[in-house]
Formats: sequence, C-alpha cells, structure tokens
Amino acid sequence: MRKKNRITDIFPILLFLVFTLSALGIVTFSVQIYRGIVERAEGRYNTETAAAYLSEKFRNHDISGSIGVSSFSGCKAITIEETIKEEPYITYIYVYDGYLRELFTKTSEAGSCSASSGNEILPMQTMDIKNISDNLLKVDLVDPEGKEEETFLSIKSATVVRSATTVKTEGADAGGGS
Repeated sequence: MRKKNRITDIFPILLFLVFTLSALGIVTFSVQIYRGIVERAEGRYNTETAAAYLSEKFRNHDISGSIGVSSFSGCKAITIEETIKEEPYITYIYVYDGYLRELFTKTSEAGSCSASSGNEILPMQTMDIKNISDNLLKVDLVDPEGKEEETFLSIKSATVVRSATTVKTEGADAGGGS
C-alpha cells in the first residue's frame, strides 16, 4: 500500500479554507456597499421627496396665473390659487417649525389662518424660493440633518409668476420658517 503524502491530505483542507475566506470577504464587502447605498438613499429622502412633491404640485396646477410666491405668517411660501365650484381657494406650501407644510383654505379665510395650521408634509429646516425669470422658480431645501436639495420649477402656462402678495395673520408666531 502506498503511503499518502501529507500535502495531499492538507491540500483539500487548505483549498476549502481559502474558498470559505474568499466567500466571507465577498459577503462582508457586499454588505458594506449595501449599507452605504441605503444610508445615502435615506439621507436624501426628505429633500428629494420634497422636491418631487413641489414639482408634482406645479404640474397639477400649471394654469395661467395660479402659481405665485408670497409671504404667509412670516414664512416664504409658494401659493396656488384655484376655483372650485365657483369658490376661490388658496394653497400655501411653506416651511414652519421644522416641517414642510401645506395649508389649503378658502381665500376669504386665509387671513384667519396661522402658519401652524398647515398639514405637516416632511421634516424640513428651510425652504428658500427665488424668481429666476418670469416662468422659473429656484427652490433650495435643507432638511433637519443639513442635507440640501436644489430644484427648478418651470411654469409652462406662459404666465408670469405672481410675487410679493402678503397674507398676515394676527397673533401668528413668525418663527421657525424661512
């Protein structure tokens, strides 16, 4: 009977060990990549979602003269005016008290609403709105973690963006928004 060589006995074990360590390294590396992707996606969720929300609001209400920029209870706001069953309504989209908010009300009742009346949409630190041209707005969003998103909103209905309309409310706290 032939004597077995020690190398032939150890070689399959070493080969299995190398294969196992390689597989473990690949799995560990893949987990780290996945974590990084998830953290980046979660980190930008608020600002990207807010930008998509604003874009969709613009698309749905792109009617001649309906979209504007104003101040609402000390907060810079995007305004959307519309008529429903012959009654004028206004929507304010603004940041107040750490949240992107939306307030939908009858135009005649807007003066009695405060910034805290709006529905909380997403956590947001600030929203800055600038008129770039007659039909183009630039919106800068900053979430509570300091992540920034810049979006441009274009009005296609060929009407100038309304601006400088102010709605003041009595006794409303003007802090917390931008």
